[in-house]
Amino acid sequence: MAASELRAELRYRDGETKKFNIKTENSLKSVISSVKKLSAEVSEVLTDLVEQEKSLTGRDNADSRVDGERETATVEIKSNSGGPPAKRRKASKP
Repeated sequence: MAASELRAELRYRDGETKKFNIKTENSLKSVISSVKKLSAEVSEVLTDLVEQEKSLTGRDNADSRVDGERETATVEIKSNSGGPPAKRRKASKP
């Protein structure tokens, strides 16, 4: 059997690309194994990118949490008047 190849390409924000090539045989078992290898390689590169982004922004998971909990936005709803809403009048039937 002739060898086949799995290919992937990662394009960075700056336009640079990284190509991934994994040799595989023409069997389902080999293709599945190659996909797992490709996934691991891509995952490693993406993990490095995330770490670089964190170091550039100066934030990490500890900074984005307050007392072990995620920060949440609160929405405050204010009514127009200080009292209860006005009562609706029932429409009279003709």
